[in-house]
Amino acid sequence: MIDPAELGTASRVLSVKYAERQVQRSEVFHEYSSYGLPDATLDMDYNFWVITDSDGITLLDTGYDVAARDWLGEIPVTSTPDCLALLGIEPSDVTRVITSHFHYDHIGYLGLFTEAEVVSGGAEHDYWFGKRAEGALEGEFTTEADLAVVERARDEGRLRLVRDAERVSDAIAARPVGGHCPGELLVAVRTEGRPLLLASDAAHFYEQLEHEWPFFAFTDLGEMRRALSLINELAERFAATVIPGHDARTRQRFPALTGPAGAIAVVLA
Repeated sequence: MIDPAELGTASRVLSVKYAERQVQRSEVFHEYSSYGLPDATLDMDYNFWVITDSDGITLLDTGYDVAARDWLGEIPVTSTPDCLALLGIEPSDVTRVITSHFHYDHIGYLGLFTEAEVVSGGAEHDYWFGKRAEGALEGEFTTEADLAVVERARDEGRLRLVRDAERVSDAIAARPVGGHCPGELLVAVRTEGRPLLLASDAAHFYEQLEHEWPFFAFTDLGEMRRALSLINELAERFAATVIPGHDARTRQRFPALTGPAGAIAVVLA
């Protein structure tokens, strides 16, 4: 990962919640029973992130239309378009969208941002478009409709593929870590305080950071374990704060945005 000290500084970073559900540890952690610990309920939030720096507004992920397609029992809170309206953001205001990976809950609203640069993992693109070419998307967490939006961005010259650590905006860097998906992107943001590592689905919950427990869904278990170790290593090296992608406790650790948007957004920096 590029050292965040080499980046510019983001003026604001928000975590925005659009849906939620409750899960059991035994449902979401790979081979949880082997740890010899009691089961417990976890509150799982579904989020996207808004980063503002001198290059404009960047979204990390987009959420999806929960009401239109319930995949795993998610409960809608506020749709992405309504979240953006509360934040005073029009889709045309968004300079770029970083897709952490191509699962439905992370790119379902990508089609809203018809003018934005799309930044995606190169291995992620190759893997899912390879599956599409083979007719092998049935039962996957990615759909033909999701990939068609990525393809449109590619055809319009708006798709940027990341295959190594690189700077993607003034205050933002990304690098592929794999594991949950082949091209999963870890995103670093420099702020006025501690740098942020936005893990998205490279680490869904704080327990994964503390114990390096793999999530139940992965394309490569070894890569997932290495990604968790790398996140902790980078956090120590850069004195960074790691934000797991789906843990509801993040909303208890950071202040709500002032005003009506405080119902859906917390301020990470």
